[in-house]
Amino acid sequence: MKNINKIILGLLVVSLAFTSCRDDDKDPLVVHEDPDNIPAYVRIKGYQTIVPVTEVPDAVFEATVSDRRGNVASYDLAVQIERGGDIVAGPAAVVSVTSFPTDISVTYDEIASVLGLTTADIAAGDFIRFLGTSTRTDGSVYTIDNFSASITGQSEQFQSYSFVVLIKCAPITDATVGGTWIADLMDSYGDGWDGAFLTFEIDGSATDYTVSGGDGFGKIHEIDVPDGAELIISYTSGAFEGEHSFDLTSPDGFYGSYGPAPAPCVN
Repeated sequence: MKNINKIILGLLVVSLAFTSCRDDDKDPLVVHEDPDNIPAYVRIKGYQTIVPVTEVPDAVFEATVSDRRGNVASYDLAVQIERGGDIVAGPAAVVSVTSFPTDISVTYDEIASVLGLTTADIAAGDFIRFLGTSTRTDGSVYTIDNFSASITGQSEQFQSYSFVVLIKCAPITDATVGGTWIADLMDSYGDGWDGAFLTFEIDGSATDYTVSGGDGFGKIHEIDVPDGAELIISYTSGAFEGEHSFDLTSPDGFYGSYGPAPAPCVN
């Protein structure tokens, strides 16, 4: 019995010693409280995320930039234009901020100018991508590459390092809008639209139409549009774009054929 008691006592001593050692190991360096490990993170908010193409010549990019930790010396913003997944202009520097918080205001005419373009070169369906760079007071530089998707992919973070403004397609004006529209969506390979879809936006309410894998070589959709409504028809690309095309018929009759690899906007 004494031997058993000794064994139990020995195990308790070893267990306490291990726990004490483990607790010592848990005395951590709190990284986020170390000033040298706090990134120069800048937030940007208040800007218009969608600009109708018809408003681009007079539109202004306005936003508020803030430094929550007080450790940012400067924030620089560059801009580029993306079309169909390709960069067609830029990046080029557009604004620099050295005090926080501050309001910035840049016209789209100025944005086009720094890219060597005019606003007429900015097309419906384009993405205007803004790329931010912040410099910490110790000279450390931060870009989109310094932050994980858990930060940059969350809109509530108001991240200022890679964000876009969509140039929205123009409304249909060259046909009768009210009535039944027919969208004949075709896939030349017969396996669906690979993530692509056609969007009918009626008075701001959008519905997407596509060809699923079980639809074979295509699918016909009928869309009823109320009289007097504003209608915007746009296309979002997927994979294997050379297989995708569609025909539209308006209440007046045949409207047009699009594709393969349709453009982002019908109008």
